[in-house]
Amino acid sequence: MIRFQFLGFPIVIHWIFWLTAALLGGANGASSPEAIRNLVAFVIVAAASVLIHELGHALTMRHYGDRQVGIMLHGFGGFARGSRWLSRQEDIFVSAAGPFAQLAAAVVTWWVLDAWNLERGVLRTALISFKEISIFWALLNLLPIIPLDGGHISRALFGPARLKSALTLSMICSAGMAFYALNHFGIISVAFFGMFAWNNYKEMRGEPQTPWMESR
Repeated sequence: MIRFQFLGFPIVIHWIFWLTAALLGGANGASSPEAIRNLVAFVIVAAASVLIHELGHALTMRHYGDRQVGIMLHGFGGFARGSRWLSRQEDIFVSAAGPFAQLAAAVVTWWVLDAWNLERGVLRTALISFKEISIFWALLNLLPIIPLDGGHISRALFGPARLKSALTLSMICSAGMAFYALNHFGIISVAFFGMFAWNNYKEMRGEPQTPWMESR
């Protein structure tokens, strides 16, 4: 695992994140030097994009007074874990901050690509990948699937009294996305959406959840 600090936040990048990013970037078919370079660029920009997303959460948590926030990139994405309880309104703003940060980064990258008129090469490929990953990941996270950001927002809006409604909506959306992913993204994405639905079902029954899926 890689450990470092940035903007005062302790950050850990788990080896499973690198493996998942490589598989999503087409590691199985990277057989030429150019394909390997593009794969490495994809993995690096994926880590940068997800880190920006988590920094959006972490900085908003700090804004609300939390001085003990840590970030981990793990599996399909990552999470920022704080040390203080958030009100429903704070939870909504913290949850929305991650996708907003990613979309803002994508807009800046779009402007750079348009303004600089970069020639074809690894840098241009990396910037295009960063823009696409940032937009895709931000929009995906806004789906009302727990533990994605949209799921946190949905959970806060429903409130504790209607938690089962939020979990039911999450399971329905997870199942729909798993079916969609089966035809468009491959078995890895199907597995993750399936785990989301299973974790929601366990929470509804009051059973222990998968630890790394408990936080945003």
